Amino acid sequence: MKPSSTHHKLLLALCCCLTMLHTNGQGILKTFKDSTGTSIYNIHRGDTLLIQCDTAFILNKTTFHIYKKFYDKTRQGNSSFKGIMDSYESMIHQQDTMLRIKEFYYQQLRQQMDSVTNSSLTFMDKTSVSLQGISASLDKATTSLTETQKLLEESRQMLQEERKKRNARAIKFGIGGVAIGALITALIMAN
Repeated sequence: MKPSSTHHKLLLALCCCLTMLHTNGQGILKTFKDSTGTSIYNIHRGDTLLIQCDTAFILNKTTFHIYKKFYDKTRQGNSSFKGIMDSYESMIHQQDTMLRIKEFYYQQLRQQMDSVTNSSLTFMDKTSVSLQGISASLDKATTSLTETQKLLEESRQMLQEERKKRNARAIKFGIGGVAIGALITALIMAN
């Protein structure tokens, strides 16, 4: 036997095993949501059943047929059993109707709550936009106030400089007047 044919046979066996695992491992996700009535679902080996209601009975095929056969015999047989079964089915029908009504009320309430939620979100968005506008106005007012304070400070400094210049002129004028007065007095006294 050649080494390459051994590798080919090993590779072929590995591919066959993977193919069998893949085909046997395929399962289908089936969701069970309806709890308002009697429903029959066919579930096979490898399938995944997701139950999303409060009550579910899972029976294999043989057990289901036993229950179905007994149910059919009871329905067709004794009249007292028939009365009980009719009462039971009437009660199930009333419960189903009640569940449908409750589901209807639940959906209405849910729609109203969604509406309230949407209205609240809209109000919050409008309030947020309004607050952003107020914040922008306050920022502008703060900037304007800061600029006004700077201008006031510059004006105060200019007034102080102007006072200093005025006082210096007054002192110069006074010194000049004294000097002129002294010169005139010296000229008069020299004559």
